[in-house]
Amino acid sequence: MTAETMPELTYPLERAQAFARDARARSGAHPPPSLVAFEELVAHYRDLVDHADRARRETRGEGVRARLAADLAAVERAADAVRATLATERRLADGGREGFGD
Repeated sequence: MTAETMPELTYPLERAQAFARDARARSGAHPPPSLVAFEELVAHYRDLVDHADRARRETRGEGVRARLAADLAAVERAADAVRATLATERRLADGGREGFGD
């Protein structure tokens, strides 16, 4: 990982942060649970990017992978939570009929 490759990580973060800000502004005082979960995902991804940047300066080789393993696992768990929350919201919006031939 080099300074030149960091934009591959930072650009998606910037876009996700912008999306979350816009969605939060539109949602008012009561954001949907999926937005809250997405914001948590973005926070975990931001931590991963920050730690990756630090690790690329301080660590070489497999040490980088080991340093980032916990952050990557947290991002994956947060992504799973977003997917689950979206599925629940979809079921609720469908009146719980999903999967019953409606």
